[in-house]
Amino acid sequence: MGVIRNTIKTFHPAYFAMVMSTGIISIASNLLGFTGISYGLFYLNIVAYAIILSLQILRVKMFWGNFYTDLSNPKLSLVFFTIVAGTNVLGAQFATVVNLPEVAKVFWYFGIFLWTVVSLSTFSILFIKCEQRIEMVLHGGWLTATVGTQSVAVLGAILAPKFGSYGSFVMFSSFVWWMIGSFLYMVLITLIIYRLVFFKISPDALVPPYWINMGALAITTLAGSVLCINIPKVEGPYADFLGFTKGFTLFFWSFGTWWIPFLIIIGIWKYVMNKTPFKYSPLYWAMVFPLGMYTACTIRLSQAIQIPFIANISKYFIYTAFAAWGFIFIHMMLSMIKAATAKEAPKAKEEKVMTNVAKG
Repeated sequence: MGVIRNTIKTFHPAYFAMVMSTGIISIASNLLGFTGISYGLFYLNIVAYAIILSLQILRVKMFWGNFYTDLSNPKLSLVFFTIVAGTNVLGAQFATVVNLPEVAKVFWYFGIFLWTVVSLSTFSILFIKCEQRIEMVLHGGWLTATVGTQSVAVLGAILAPKFGSYGSFVMFSSFVWWMIGSFLYMVLITLIIYRLVFFKISPDALVPPYWINMGALAITTLAGSVLCINIPKVEGPYADFLGFTKGFTLFFWSFGTWWIPFLIIIGIWKYVMNKTPFKYSPLYWAMVFPLGMYTACTIRLSQAIQIPFIANISKYFIYTAFAAWGFIFIHMMLSMIKAATAKEAPKAKEEKVMTNVAKG
């Protein structure tokens, strides 16, 4: 019981990034014809989401003080948008992988509720309470705010044709979330580049969170692409938005592609040149998610702007996503086993001592 209680007390909000990563790789696999992998990851994600959400709810109930401390921490607060993104990505799996739009709608409603709560609470706390300098708190993980916002736009755009006469309103709402997410990205990435260029950063702080620099652009691309694809399926004046949406969607994809070699260079600098040892953290799921999202968004972009040859990128990139997911998943399991063993070892030793004493 002590191990479980401590797990709940220290539970990291970034674990929802596992749901995000597993879900988007499942969706990308489905788009590329890897049906077995897609379904396997879908069912795994249902279990993962149920466990992670339950642990987070228990943490709120049992350890509100610890939860609020994380929520008030500028380094961690915007990471709570992973809850929003994980919910909507799983909803997108229900809509695209198994074609259950009615179930997906439930996740979208819940995702909107979570987005409202998380966005109002985190940004309000940052505006009112944050007194630390930018180089002390700002990192790539802040862009999770963009990811969570765009996840609402993606699922809304997917489901808009399923809402009948209300489809026009859902499409409009999805455009609004796409715009908000795009604005957040432009503001935050400007600050992040300023942070990277003008303030020294330690190797330990680099890589995992900064992959969201690309992941946020990838999900923005996916949202724009899905909007373009589904505009003809919904009544309303949205055909006038097509040119604008296609242009900006290609802009975001191009910027995201530009980030990839820089992130690789930063990784080499950290792990090869500075010989920083790899140590598992739930933040590493933030590296897996962009790989899966880039795969999925590139396919959808090729369909949206009708340039088929760029989809070839995804046919090869998906294997990088598979490898990254497998690597981090294995290390997560090993980390959990190690933690459980470490917690139980002192107790087992104590019981052995008591047994020997009892035997005289």
